[in-house]
Formats: sequence, structure tokens, C-alpha cells
Amino acid sequence: MTGTPLLRIERLSARVHGTDLRLLQDIDLTVSAGSVVAVVGPSGSGKTTLGLAALAAARAGIRLDGQVLLEGTDLLPLPEPRRRALRAGTAGHLPQHPEIVLDPIRRIGSTLGELAALQHRARPARAAAVDAALASAGLPEPALARRLPHQLSGGQQQRAALASALVTGARLLVLDEPTSGLDPITATALGHRLRALVAGGTGILLLSHDLPFTRMLAAQVAVLEQGRIVRQGPAAQVLGGPRATAAHGMPNAGAEPAAARGDGVQAIAVAVRRRTGTSPLPGPVTMSFPPGSRTALIGPSGAGKTTFGRLLAGLVPSGSGRLAHNGVRLPARIQRRNPAQRRTVQYVHQNSADSFEGHRPLLGQIAAAGRLLRGMSAQDAEAEAHVIATRLGLDDDQLARTPGRLSGGQLQRCALVRALMARPALLVCDEATSALDALARERVLGALPDLLAPSATALLFITHDLAAVREIAHTVAVFDAGRCVQHAPTAEFFRSPAPGAPTLLVRSANAHSDA
Repeated sequence: MTGTPLLRIERLSARVHGTDLRLLQDIDLTVSAGSVVAVVGPSGSGKTTLGLAALAAARAGIRLDGQVLLEGTDLLPLPEPRRRALRAGTAGHLPQHPEIVLDPIRRIGSTLGELAALQHRARPARAAAVDAALASAGLPEPALARRLPHQLSGGQQQRAALASALVTGARLLVLDEPTSGLDPITATALGHRLRALVAGGTGILLLSHDLPFTRMLAAQVAVLEQGRIVRQGPAAQVLGGPRATAAHGMPNAGAEPAAARGDGVQAIAVAVRRRTGTSPLPGPVTMSFPPGSRTALIGPSGAGKTTFGRLLAGLVPSGSGRLAHNGVRLPARIQRRNPAQRRTVQYVHQNSADSFEGHRPLLGQIAAAGRLLRGMSAQDAEAEAHVIATRLGLDDDQLARTPGRLSGGQLQRCALVRALMARPALLVCDEATSALDALARERVLGALPDLLAPSATALLFITHDLAAVREIAHTVAVFDAGRCVQHAPTAEFFRSPAPGAPTLLVRSANAHSDA
């Protein structure tokens, strides 16, 4: 049963200061105690801007108008110190990129303890609040609180950021893509934990591309398009009707992937040197990526998938083993690879915003891969970047912007364009569709095979998107606790998981594809 309004948004608009460009227009939303209101919509529709605006916050250069009432008090007219005081202990925010709230040089427990001190003066009470927040976010292991953010997987970072929103006992949670780094089993468990919080009176504003998760959690759904709410109502009606199908573009099954051929990049018995306090790391792993092959790498959050992808790209040092391209050894560290070797393996980061310089327009940064790694002229590189970007649904105006003016999904596609500009032997995509709405995701998955074909680029697709595995992969590798426990053709993987594979994950994969 829902209670009194925690958050009421009335006639809220957001525009770029000094221009007529409106990012949000005339938004009306109410989140009551014990309820979940979800906002869905395409990448770039304004969801992240709305999530910040719901707390009377905005990125630099954006002006908010209207009313944002937190427990009856309009935050917009107040000075920022007063806003912070009213939000403390009342409203918690999980941003799309968890590194925003996780201090890179402080241990997770220390960061959470400082936030807990806003509500608890006694040290035992603060420690209990930290433990409870980590458990509610799905990180109950005590050792995780002693780690630095970079020692956690992407999914674990997401849950640690969620714990930072929970540790103050906030009555209102604004959650921006809370499942983007999570495998389906972890996402489902998170949904159950959030349901328990809602049953206890917490209100949630959920911003998400994850429609199964939205259906599981939300009673009311609003569809946001180009900064406007175009439909709002009960979740069953909004997500189940014809407009939802068109608006969100639930993907269709793709054609059978073309057969792989040749040799390519090999990782031979590679392992990462283990350090005390780190999460499970892969090793030893032997895997080959022939030209034109497409391999999906799946497994629970924290299984070592990202570490393996970064190892291939030379971003983390190997403790043993050998990387090779067509039989020629690749240096383990990217700093020791020459331009041709750097071109061999391209890596699309899980958090794409971190891979761009914030003050430079994106087109120049993307085209630089063609200039520096393929010797193209600036004009030719920009022309090719435009062609690839258009295939992935980006336009000239977006490419002319700086990174801070694009959504997470748009930045993911920009990072993918930049990697494709290098025409690598192996493209490693680490959750490269996690911030995309379903239409953009379908477009990217549909275009990738054609974009990889001219240079016979092999693909390693690290993902929790189990429907995408069926669509794009020739083979599936399963990581669990830092080791590869299965490597099989896609059809065989879904039909018969190997002994020792995480069977819950495989069952979830089959259930997801049958839905």
C-alpha cells in the first residue's frame, strides 16, 4: 500500500543555459512512500537529466524550472547547502556511472561509514548501518568493504554505489540504471531486495532500459521521449501495449551468425597475478579468436570477465602465459605495444565516459583512432567515423558535442565507433550495450556483423544480455570464480551446459530467451 508523496515534480523543465535547447519539458511525476515509479525511454531521451533534476541537481550549464517538492518542500528556490541538508537521510541517488560516488582512493567501507555518520553518531551504529546497506545491495561479504573501487567488478561497483544510497536510511531512492552491470540472477536478487525496501515504505524513482526488471518492480511507468513524457500509467498497460513495443523495440532474433575462419588472436594459458584483497581473476585461460569469429563471454558479476578483456588489451599485466597474433607474441602491457600491436586488440570500456577527454568534441577523439593507428588523413578519418556512427544511430550534432552533453548510451556507441575505426584483429566489447534502449541495442547488434566483416575482425562480447548471446555469438565462454568453466558453440551451450558451469545462470539464459 502506498503512502503520502515523498517526491512531487510539477511542470519541471531543463534547458541549456543561454539557449532555447530544452532537455526536459513540463514533467509531472509523483513518487509516494511504498511505491515504485519507473521512467523508460530511448538513449538520449533525458532520463539521467531527470534523475538529477528529481533531486534539484543538474550538470553544469543546465537550468531547471518548475517545482521539485521533497516531502512538501520545494528544493529549486533554495540555496545548495539547504538542499543538501534536506536531501541528507531523506533521498539517495544511484547514478548511472558508479565511479561518481565511489572515491577511487578510499576503501568502500570508509566511504560508506562517512555517509552513515550523517545519521549515526556512535561508531557501532555506523558500522551496523554499513553492514546492512552492503547486505541490502547484495554485497554481504565483509572483505568487499575493505577493497578500493578498482578492485571490484563493474557489477560490484554498481552495488557498492547502491549501498551508498541506502546507508543513510533514505526514504526516497532515485536509481539510474541499477542493473546495467549485473547478470540476470544478481539483477533478480536485487529486485527482491528492493521490493522488501518498498514494502517497508521506501519510495523509488527508477530510470531503466531493463524492461523485465521494470516489470518486476514498478507499478507505474512513464515513457520519456525527447524530454517529454508521452505516456504514463500502470506498468502492465504501458509496457504491454503496442506503443511500448514500438517505442522500446524489443529485439527480434537475428540471422544465424556467419561461420568463422582462419587463425587470429590467441590467449595461451594466460593468468593474472593475484594480489591480496582482489576479486577473482582469470587464469589460467587458453582461448583463441579466429578472424570473423564472435565469442560471448558470460558469467556472474565478479567472475573475472572484465579483467580477462582488459588483459587481452594490455590494460592489466599478465602473471603468466602468452598473447599472440597470428603466432607473433604481443607484449603483455599496452605501453610496450607499438602502434600496429595496439591496433590488434581494441577494447570498449564498460564505463565509456571514462575513456573520453571531457573538453574535446567527440568526432575528433573518435577519428584519432584512424589517424594514429591506420595512418589516415584527418578528413578521411572523420568521413569514415561519420559513416560508422550513422550505422549505429548517432548524428552529426551528437558527434560535435563534448562527452558531458551525451547520454550514457550515446557515449557507449561513440566508444564503439572509435574502436571500429582501428579495424582491429580483435574487438573486446565490455557490456557495450548495457546503457542502450532496446531499439538502439537492436540497431547496434544488427550492424556489428557488417561493420566487423571488411577486416574480418573477431569479437569478444562480454555481456549479461543473454538474448544478445543468441543473436550474435558463434560460441559462448562461461567464467565462474575466475576460471573458464565452459567454452562451447552457442546452440550447444543453451542446450547442454557443461558440468561445473553455473547452472542457475544457464537456466536464466534459457528462460530469458523463451520469454
